[in-house]
Amino acid sequence: MEKFRVGIIGTGRRKKRGDATGFAMAYSHAVAYKALDDCEIVAAADIVRENVKAFAETFDVPNIYLDYNEMLGKERLDIVSICTWPHLHERMVIDCAMAGVKAIHCEKPMADTWSGAQRMARMCEERGVQLTFNHQRRFGKPFRMAREFLKSGEIGDLVRLEGACGNIYDYGTHYVDMFSFYNDETPAEWVMGGI
Repeated sequence: MEKFRVGIIGTGRRKKRGDATGFAMAYSHAVAYKALDDCEIVAAADIVRENVKAFAETFDVPNIYLDYNEMLGKERLDIVSICTWPHLHERMVIDCAMAGVKAIHCEKPMADTWSGAQRMARMCEERGVQLTFNHQRRFGKPFRMAREFLKSGEIGDLVRLEGACGNIYDYGTHYVDMFSFYNDETPAEWVMGGI
């Protein structure tokens, strides 16, 4: 079986903490790819040589780049994970799609503007690229348990979903995703918000 060739853009520094918080989401992506028999991480790119070198040593990645476009041009990648700051996502997703990558898994939030998100989606649709975003919480055990309690009626009927966070730009996407998850992907009848 031929393996999918995976590339990572934006390795970041190795996390100093072992928990789920912190930066360097590329490390979490790499652990997931390494667990899959049909994927092989063949390349990684980061603008900081020490970061990409440490990442490559940790995950036995044979090819490192300081320029992600050089990586896209040389590596014939099937899948790319984009683990960079949100304002970079749009350009990187479009560049990956233009380079022939067939699946892009991007960190959230999708883009820093609505028009940027639309351009990303349109480009991927036109080129037949599968574009996904990292909303991993719905797969976590406590969240799945809460959903089962809701579905079984053990905690009553769902009447309202409410959330608050200090950084709506970064964490707000998790709330929207989890509200959809708990509500069986049913659109809200009305929404109220404040800043």
